[in-house]
Amino acid sequence: MVVVEGWLLDADYITENGKAVIRLWCKDEKGIFVAYDRSFQPYFYAIKEEGVTAEDIMNLKIQKRKEVISPERVEETTAKNLGREVEVFKIYAKHPQHVPKLREAVGELLEVREADIPFAYRYLIDKDLACMDGITIECVERTGSFRSYEVKNVKRNPKDDFPELKILAFDCEMLSAVGMPDPEKDPIIVISVKSGDFEDIINGDDEREVLKRFVKAVKDIDPDVIVGYNQDSFDWPYIKKRAEKLSVRLDIGRDRSELAMRGGRPKIAGRLNVDLYDIAMRSIDVKIKKLENVAEFLGTKVELADIEAKDIYKHWTRGDREAVLRYARQDVLNTYFIAEELLPMHYELSRMIRIPLDDVTRCGRGKQVEWLLMSEAYKLGELAPNPREAGEKYEGAFVLEPARGLHENVICLDFASMYPSIMISFNISPDTLVIGKCDDCNVAPEVGHKFRREPDGFFKRILRMLIEKRREIKKIMKKLDRESNEYRLLDIKQATLKVLTNSFYGYTGWSLARWYCRECAEATTAWGRHFIKKSAQIAKELGLEVLYGDTDSIFVKKSGLNLEELKKEVRKLIGKLREEMPILIEIDEYYSAIFFVEKKRYAGLTADGRIVVKGLEVRRGDWCELAKRVQKNVIEIILKDRDPEKAVNYVRKVIEEIKSGKVPIEDYIIYKGLTRKPSKYESMQAHVKAAMKAAKKGIVYTIGSKVGFVVLKGTGNIGDRAFPSDLIEDFDGDSIVDVDGNRYKLDKDYYIDNQVIPVVMRILERFGYSESQIKGREQKTLDAFW
Repeated sequence: MVVVEGWLLDADYITENGKAVIRLWCKDEKGIFVAYDRSFQPYFYAIKEEGVTAEDIMNLKIQKRKEVISPERVEETTAKNLGREVEVFKIYAKHPQHVPKLREAVGELLEVREADIPFAYRYLIDKDLACMDGITIECVERTGSFRSYEVKNVKRNPKDDFPELKILAFDCEMLSAVGMPDPEKDPIIVISVKSGDFEDIINGDDEREVLKRFVKAVKDIDPDVIVGYNQDSFDWPYIKKRAEKLSVRLDIGRDRSELAMRGGRPKIAGRLNVDLYDIAMRSIDVKIKKLENVAEFLGTKVELADIEAKDIYKHWTRGDREAVLRYARQDVLNTYFIAEELLPMHYELSRMIRIPLDDVTRCGRGKQVEWLLMSEAYKLGELAPNPREAGEKYEGAFVLEPARGLHENVICLDFASMYPSIMISFNISPDTLVIGKCDDCNVAPEVGHKFRREPDGFFKRILRMLIEKRREIKKIMKKLDRESNEYRLLDIKQATLKVLTNSFYGYTGWSLARWYCRECAEATTAWGRHFIKKSAQIAKELGLEVLYGDTDSIFVKKSGLNLEELKKEVRKLIGKLREEMPILIEIDEYYSAIFFVEKKRYAGLTADGRIVVKGLEVRRGDWCELAKRVQKNVIEIILKDRDPEKAVNYVRKVIEEIKSGKVPIEDYIIYKGLTRKPSKYESMQAHVKAAMKAAKKGIVYTIGSKVGFVVLKGTGNIGDRAFPSDLIEDFDGDSIVDVDGNRYKLDKDYYIDNQVIPVVMRILERFGYSESQIKGREQKTLDAFW
């Protein structure tokens, strides 16, 4: 018997002799090792009812192909169901793949619970283990070329830092004459690879050799994490298809198994496959989630190439392969640097919610909260409810109508972690909800939902634990050098804790949540509305003007006071609010100038010169780059120059530039993503029609592709006049020329009336301007702006 310690990276299972065996993929100072645990069995619960016995369950037989499925054994025990003790059957299966059929059969007799938890994740929860954290294993060493052990006992060994992981980034380029490459016919010509200081741009006309060299690179580098950008939906399926055609084995698993597709997702044994596009879609505030856009947003963008993706075929076939290789290197470097920026927080999320990194990055916030709840529920002996299909809507936060015009010297007050604080203060949790009479309850204003004051609810315990952990971390951080590695690690931990904590309220109102509770969500927002209204009332009593209030913040000013004088008045307000409410209130931001357009939409210039924009950013796919830029500049002119008339004149100038042909074609292109095949759309939207037109010329867009189009002059609706940008060869400022030499007029009036004017009118109408005034020369006096 030996004891080994290391980091747990991943958990899965294999089948040996008809039995599921857990595999724990770990890393220590010597490298990777795998530990096999044969002692764990799949199981689920059923809540007991009169008339159904353990023998009845044991007698269940389900015919499946050539085997008969039945329970391995049934235990009678107790568990908590929303805090109340209930009697349950714990039903063991012979194999995880038997659970779905047993769940179905038992479900006809009793209410089944926790039958949908993946086997390996059930193991992590029950054994109190967490991926990306330490592990100690009592084991027996196995013989063989790969270091492995048979588990006798296992326990978590908490660590403060993260494991040193070897990351490999890759990106593919295909040779396609037009449009999106087709794996049935278009070869892979380049696979660029980066890991640490190592770079290789694998390329050539012999595709089979390119694929074999890529497989060898993965084996030689032996990465713990493989990252790409949209590789789950594009690169991996493409590589797999081409490898099958060319008889190349993709045996890149650490057990030398081949790349597998499970549930539409790639799985590589012993390696964590992370699609950075998944993270970007959920957490990066960029309209078009192209690789270079995300890299630029994160401040890691690398620019090496002087060609675009559509130019690859032309340059490759004409012999200018260096241009293609520069493009490929640029993509892989951007991918690698994005990974360095985004992965650390997800390491911490993986540790907190236990499951492997690749699944963490595919989870939305609701699911991340749910995995945390699952592990905490197990510790408390609490049964997890079954997932829901839908929920009812409830009233949200209270919003004060924003004051018109431009305001100077404004302070925003933030109710720090308002909803978590409310849930803790009033013990809001599914298991504390009382229906009917209650003598010792917190009663929510407006909605009247009641929650027991004692004992502490399931949610309150977890929230308090998360908040206390974060408070301890921030206390330690104050004593550390901001540039130190220890400070950086703790900052990732506290940011992760904050994200999870603030997601709890939203989770209770998420219709698919296991612990969905409409009353919890309604009560939380009701108390939130109550406190916002009360705060505004107290502020007015102290002589402050409340310009706007929304969810967990209010904006205040006082005429005649500069920012320093206003700060003193606001501190008095904070003191008063803290006496009246169980919520921490802090100064969030000082604005030297700010304007409000409508609820949840405003823009401000901070005292230190930053522009903060909320709700006004043109992000949707039906706005072109020109519209985005014009709106951004209008906001900046109003805030910095305090001159709306100057902003109007700027818009007029842009309109003149459109009319005179001075705007490049790139600024007119509208991008929108395909969520299904064009033929599957019921409503033929503009980008769908553009994709169908491109298909006639051999350019095929796959699901998830961004379709670019411009709007031409002519008859019919916008879709009829949408022209795919991939077919544009030239533009003279007035007309486009397509790949066949045909000439079409751009509809400039459409861009003026339906792109530029709408995005600026959202702002300028709040300063008294009409659309005709923006297009014309009528002047306004400055008195209208204040």
